[in-house]
Amino acid sequence: MEDWAFQEDNAYEKLTQHFGTASLKGFGIHDLRAGITAAGAVLHYLDLTQHHQTSHINKLTRITSQDYVWIDNYSMRNLELLSTPHEGGFPLIDVLDQTCCPMGARLLRRWICMPLKDVRQIDARLDSVGYLLSDATCRQSVRQLLEQIGDLERIISKIAVRRITPRELIQLKTAMQATGHIRKTLEELPDLVDPLKELALQIDPCQELIDRIAHEIRDDAPPLVSKGNVIREGVNQELDMLRNLLQHSKEILSQMVQRESERTGIASLKIDFNYVFGYYIEVRNSQKDKVPEDWIRKQTLVNAERYITQELKEYESKILGAEERISAIEGELFNQLLDDLTRFIQPLQQDARLIARIDVLQSYAVCAHNNRYVRPVLNESDTIRITAGRHPVIEQHMTPGQAYVANDVLLDPQTQQILMITGPNMSGKSALLRQTALIVLMAQAGCYVPADAAEIGYVDRIFTRVGASDNLSAGESTFMVEMTESANILNNITPRSLVLLDEIGRGTSTYDGISIAWAMAEYLHEQPQCRAKTLFATHYHELNEMEKSFSRIRNYHITTKEINGKIIFLRKLEQGGSEHSFGIHVAELAGMPKSIVQRAGQILKQFELNNSKDVNTKPLHDLAGQRHGYQLSFFQLDDPVLSQIRDEIKNLDINR
Repeated sequence: MEDWAFQEDNAYEKLTQHFGTASLKGFGIHDLRAGITAAGAVLHYLDLTQHHQTSHINKLTRITSQDYVWIDNYSMRNLELLSTPHEGGFPLIDVLDQTCCPMGARLLRRWICMPLKDVRQIDARLDSVGYLLSDATCRQSVRQLLEQIGDLERIISKIAVRRITPRELIQLKTAMQATGHIRKTLEELPDLVDPLKELALQIDPCQELIDRIAHEIRDDAPPLVSKGNVIREGVNQELDMLRNLLQHSKEILSQMVQRESERTGIASLKIDFNYVFGYYIEVRNSQKDKVPEDWIRKQTLVNAERYITQELKEYESKILGAEERISAIEGELFNQLLDDLTRFIQPLQQDARLIARIDVLQSYAVCAHNNRYVRPVLNESDTIRITAGRHPVIEQHMTPGQAYVANDVLLDPQTQQILMITGPNMSGKSALLRQTALIVLMAQAGCYVPADAAEIGYVDRIFTRVGASDNLSAGESTFMVEMTESANILNNITPRSLVLLDEIGRGTSTYDGISIAWAMAEYLHEQPQCRAKTLFATHYHELNEMEKSFSRIRNYHITTKEINGKIIFLRKLEQGGSEHSFGIHVAELAGMPKSIVQRAGQILKQFELNNSKDVNTKPLHDLAGQRHGYQLSFFQLDDPVLSQIRDEIKNLDINR
C-alpha cells in the first residue's frame, strides 16, 4: 500500500472512526504507536478491497508479553511447532490437532505459539482436560456435537458482509443447535469441574436466531437465493399465492376450460399458449356461433377461431410475472432476515470463541488418552524436573514394535543450571533437547505431556539454536545465521528462560568454535541476569572440563555400546561426559564409500596420536604422503569369478 496508509495520524483517525470513539484510551492502546499504525493499515486495506461491511470487527485488544511465553521465530522453526522444513517430516501441530471444527484448529495453533505464564490459568485448562479425559462418555458426546458446528466464525463474518448463502444459514442453525446441546451437556457436570462449567454457562444458545431460521428458511434450501425455493411456506401470503399459481397452473386452466365449456356449450373448447399471443381459447368454426359476447377474437385460422377473455388475460399476467415476482419476494425476505440477524453477531462471536476453547480442550484430552500423556505440575519454582520424558512427534512415527527410549531431565538453577550433553551423532542429543522444550511448552499451553511425571517451574521465554542453515539472499552464511541466533538469545534471556543450544561454534574452525561455545556457557553461568536453564549439546569434548570449574554445569552423555566394531545407540542420558563422537561410524551408516571410511579412520588415528603429544608421532603434513589413490575398486578382486571378468574386460579390443 501507499506509505501514507502507515502514518500514525491516519491510522489513529481510521480506528476512532470505525469504533465511534473520541480516542483510543478506552482500549488501553493509545500509546502503542506501532500497534495503532498496524491496526489502522488493516482497516484501510479492507476499504481498498471493498469490504465495507465490517461491523463484526468490534473489538481492539493488545497481546501483552507479560501474559505469554516469548518464543521467537527461530525457536518456532527449530522446534517445528507448526511446520517442518524436512520432506516427510511432521510438526507438533499434527500430533496435537484432534480438533473437530476450524476455529478450534486455529485457536490450537495460537495456544501452541503463545503458551501461558499464569499458573492459575494453566491449571484451569488442565482441570478441564483432566475431566474430559476421565469421562469418556462426555468427551465423545462433545466431539460428536462439535463435528456438527463447522466454521462458525467464518459464517458470522459472512452475515456481517451480507455474503452468506441460504445453505450457510441452515449450517448456522445446525451449529447453534449443537452449541446449545454442548452447553446443556457441560452445565450438568459436577461442581468440581468449575472451569469447564464456567465456559458452558457463558454460551448464549441464541434460540431466537434458531427459531427465525427454522421458520423462514427451507431445510433443503439451494446454495444461492437466485435458485429459488429458499423461503418456507407460511412466511409471506403473496409468495404462497404465486407459488400455488405456478404449482397448480394446469389444474387452474383445466378448471377454466371445464367452466367455460359448461357455460357456452362448446364441448371441443381448449386453452393453449404461444409466445406471440400468450394464452388463448381455441374454438372450431363449426361451433363459433356459440361464442359469448364477452370473448375477444384474437386470431382467425382456416378451421378455427382464437379468443381471449379478461379472466384469461389476468391469469396470463400472473403466470408470466410469477417467477420474477417470487424471486424478488424471496430476495427481499432473505435480506430482511440477514438485517435482523446482525444483532446476533456479538453473541455469536462470543459463542464461537467459547466453542473453540472447548474444542481445543477436548483435543488435548483425546491426545492424552491416545498417547499416554500425564498431567504436569506447574508452579512458581525455578526447577524443571521431567521423569521419563518422550518426544511427542518422534514417538508417533517409530518403527512398529520399537519403543521410544524415555529420559529424565533435571534443570535446577542452584545445582544443575547447565547440562553439557555429549555423545555420538545420531544418538539422540537433538531429540532430547527438543523434547524438553516441547514438554515445557505443552505444559504451559495447558496440555498433558508425554512423560511419566513432569514438574515445571514456569518459564517466560524459550530459545533454541539448533541445526545449520544459511540465508544467502540476505548475504548471511551458515555461521553468520548461527551467531545471529545466538546473539538474539544472549541479548534477551532472563533467569526464567529455557535455552537449547545444539552444536554452537561448528560453523568455523575448531579452536574458534570451542572458544565461542566455552565463552557462551561461561556467560550463561556467571551473569546473574542471564542464568537461564540451559541444555548445551556439543561435540567439543573439551567443554566437559567446565564442570570442574563451574559449580552449576553438569556433564551428561547419551550412551552407546560398541560390539564387534559396530556402534549401538542406547539413547539413554547418563551423568558424565563422553570422549567420542563416532562420526566416521555415522558416515558409514550413511553409505559413504568404504575406502573413504577406512582412510578417515587412519587419519583419525594420526590426529589422536598428535594430540597425545607422543614424541614418536609424525607431523600432520606426512599424512599427505600416506594418501591412497582415490580411484575406487570396481570389483572385490579376491573373488576369482570377478577377477576373470576383469581380465576379459581388460583384454577386449575396443576398436573391434
